[in-house]
Amino acid sequence: MIDPKTDTLWRTYLVYFLVLIFAIAIIAKIIVVQTRDNKELVKLAEQREYRVDTLEASRGNIFSADGQLMATTIPLYDVFFDYKSVDSVFLAENIDSLCVQMAGLFPKRNPAQWKAFFAEGKARKNRHYKIALNITQAELRQMQGFVIFNRGLYKGGIIVEKKVRREHPYKDLASLMLGMANEKKGYYFGLEGAYNDYLRGQNGRQLVRRIHHGGWIPVDSEDNTDAQNGDDLITTFDIKLQDIVESALNNTLTVNKAEQGCAILMDVETGYVKALANLSLNHETGKYEELYNVALAERYEPGSVFKIASMVVLLNHNEKMGLDEKVNIGTGPIKFSNRTMKDDHSFAKGGICTVQEVIEQSSNKGTAVLVTKNFAAHPEKYVDGLYALGLNKKIGTGITGEANPVIKHPSDKTKDGRKLWSNVSLPWMSIGYEVNVTPMQLLTLYNAIANGGRMMKPQFVSEIRRGERTVEKFEPIVLSEHIASPEAIEKIQTMLEGVVIRGTAKRQFADCVVDVAGKTGTAQYYDKVQGYAYHEPGIGRKLYNTTFVGYFPTDKPRYSCIVMVSRARGAKWAAGGVSAPGFREIAEKVYATRIGIMEDDSLELLVDQTKAPVIVRHEKESQYLGSLAKSYNDYAIGGDWVTVESSENGQITMREASLSDQIVPNVVGMDITDAVYILENMGINIDFSGQGVVKEQSLHAGDTIRANSTIHLKLEK
Repeated sequence: MIDPKTDTLWRTYLVYFLVLIFAIAIIAKIIVVQTRDNKELVKLAEQREYRVDTLEASRGNIFSADGQLMATTIPLYDVFFDYKSVDSVFLAENIDSLCVQMAGLFPKRNPAQWKAFFAEGKARKNRHYKIALNITQAELRQMQGFVIFNRGLYKGGIIVEKKVRREHPYKDLASLMLGMANEKKGYYFGLEGAYNDYLRGQNGRQLVRRIHHGGWIPVDSEDNTDAQNGDDLITTFDIKLQDIVESALNNTLTVNKAEQGCAILMDVETGYVKALANLSLNHETGKYEELYNVALAERYEPGSVFKIASMVVLLNHNEKMGLDEKVNIGTGPIKFSNRTMKDDHSFAKGGICTVQEVIEQSSNKGTAVLVTKNFAAHPEKYVDGLYALGLNKKIGTGITGEANPVIKHPSDKTKDGRKLWSNVSLPWMSIGYEVNVTPMQLLTLYNAIANGGRMMKPQFVSEIRRGERTVEKFEPIVLSEHIASPEAIEKIQTMLEGVVIRGTAKRQFADCVVDVAGKTGTAQYYDKVQGYAYHEPGIGRKLYNTTFVGYFPTDKPRYSCIVMVSRARGAKWAAGGVSAPGFREIAEKVYATRIGIMEDDSLELLVDQTKAPVIVRHEKESQYLGSLAKSYNDYAIGGDWVTVESSENGQITMREASLSDQIVPNVVGMDITDAVYILENMGINIDFSGQGVVKEQSLHAGDTIRANSTIHLKLEK
């Protein structure tokens, strides 16, 4: 039998032992928390009190070649109201004044409506009540000065969320080529996409700490980095030329009731694209809009404009072929294997014509006869000649969506081993069928002909800038020094001039103010279902793709240009009546604004403007001289404009400027704003390039102003 005393003692020891074990466990846990788990717990605490915010970089701007802003990023703000943060008595006393101020800034609601609007938000007890969306920084600053709001976030209840929007100051002008970049969706196209790595910049990081009322404040940290704004693009585009090209294309498509089209203007010597327009018919609105990049993405059968490519290959193969060489094309259709070929009109007496006339009159039979005669035994040599011109591969502009051309080779086969080449491939390829190229590729070829055989790569950007510093410069790129011999190029230039003087474009350019060389091209539209037999419902005839491509002026080519129109449904269907007039409109307007000025001896740029003293604003000059504590004589009675003269002893004299509506003033040295003001009031049209003050002017100071005169001003900083 166990002694009760002993039993009680044993139970007591057991309790003490268990308490001791529990105490030891608690002490051990405290030690673990203070040592092993300390960093992790501190990190969790910091995560609740700290966070890293992204400092968004501002996207770089896009400028035209003459310094005009084409795309920029502007900040926008959404504003919300937190009723809980504002003292209810203070709110009631000042809400009427706030509503009057809001109605003045945002008149879509009158004061009574704004009061009802705020009352609705208060009734909902909304702490994030939307009161203004997409407002500008100037509007935000005004709002922040309003009664109630001027007390800030914690007492005034105003909550501001910043965002950015990409803006095109010239609206739809060249918008498709400028493009878009959406980082969140991974959506890029146009220049915005091609040069995104330059434009987007680099975001920064900022450590922030939570404070009372849920707000956050910046905190110094070694990991903080400033945002680096994106670089600026300087494009090759000229705003005025872009406007001319887009307007001419829109007119051409509208008159001819076409489906879509494009027009490209290129600088001959450099390959820089000065203007590019793409327009397609929006069937819902009935208007032509930039919906599709026809110039780079549209792969089409070009028709007769491709005959020039055939001529280059022929002359490279047979340099002795002369323009007067006779070609027997017969008096009727010619049969090639199982297909017959004919010309649209008869012109060869007795079926005999010259090589020159083959191109001038756009003879399908003549071109096919020449090509088959020289390459029937070895058609691969003809195709290799086209490949040497780069017509079988992308130009490599970097723009998303550029199409791959199709120039098949006699050795090409389908996936199942069937030959793609047929007995009629050679003659039909020679006249622009069974080939698919883009308008940009065709223009690149014709530009090379205008440039004496030197093929330049089309480019859209000339420079990358970071502030005032040049990061990268894109010099002209030569794709081929000689696509043909100088003699061959001269022959082809003569052919193209003949097309306009005597050939298929004679009527369209008969009285053109600038000499043009070029080629017409009309090709049947190929429908995916009905093929070439397709007839447009309602007009009862086939549809065509028409092209006119060439250059001007012919003696010293400055610009090459292509106008391509797809599926014209109007009265005219051939290139001479559809695309050529659009080309002419572009050529004449470009000549008037860019070339004619330079060619007139009386309008050459002048640096020495000694005929008249410099004119400045009276008020501006007085303030400037006064700020320098200069001693000067002011003889200007009350005029807005004065001339400033300095004597040998340094004495400055201001006299009232004598401005006449009939006499060209001297604007060299003037700020461009002042120069434009004076010249426009005199009825002189203005064209300027560069930035800063006027360095040179094209019209002589002191000369009589002619009707519709245009003055070109060159600016320098």
